[in-house]
Amino acid sequence: MPDHLTLAAVVDLLERRYPPSTAEQWDAVGLVAGDPQAPVGKVLLAVDPVAEVVQEALDWGADLLLTHHPLFLRGTHSVAAD
Repeated sequence: MPDHLTLAAVVDLLERRYPPSTAEQWDAVGLVAGDPQAPVGKVLLAVDPVAEVVQEALDWGADLLLTHHPLFLRGTHSVAAD
């Protein structure tokens, strides 16, 4: 087995174990950002994608941040820095 899976492979594993069709209609599931072909070796699991958790993922060198609650629950029109 390789040292790293691709992001697409991790998403596929998760979707087979937790089918998106079983989510509530209002629930936001799925990949928010990332290159599906990127390698994933370290995954940080968290409840909420808040700034402190993102910093922890960066400090730890995580390749993927997997959270229970979504980054965006409603439609998002911009992710501009300002």
